[in-house]
Amino acid sequence: MVHQPFSAVRVSGCDGVAVVALRGDIDMTVEAEVRRALLPVSDADTPRAVIDLSEVSFMDSAGINALISAHLRASARNGWIRVVTASPMVKRLFQTLGIDEVISSYPTVNEALQG
Repeated sequence: MVHQPFSAVRVSGCDGVAVVALRGDIDMTVEAEVRRALLPVSDADTPRAVIDLSEVSFMDSAGINALISAHLRASARNGWIRVVTASPMVKRLFQTLGIDEVISSYPTVNEALQG
């Protein structure tokens, strides 16, 4: 298996919803970077973000824990995160672990933004 370097790109979505695209391998070696990328864009009262995982090639428990922490932080402030699970690997992982029952997942960024 070829290692894919991790990167994160944050852009503004519509109506104050942040869109964060994560790419490459997400494991314990990049967990701190992932957590920083998932922090709220602003100090909005109601943080809302779409996390695009469509170009994630690998994700272990460190990535899952970072997503769940982001979900809990947003929920505590009456906000939300939604994930894009277009990647078959990520979609299968979310279904197997039942994460898709806790964090809303969508096939595309546009569908996640429309919620």
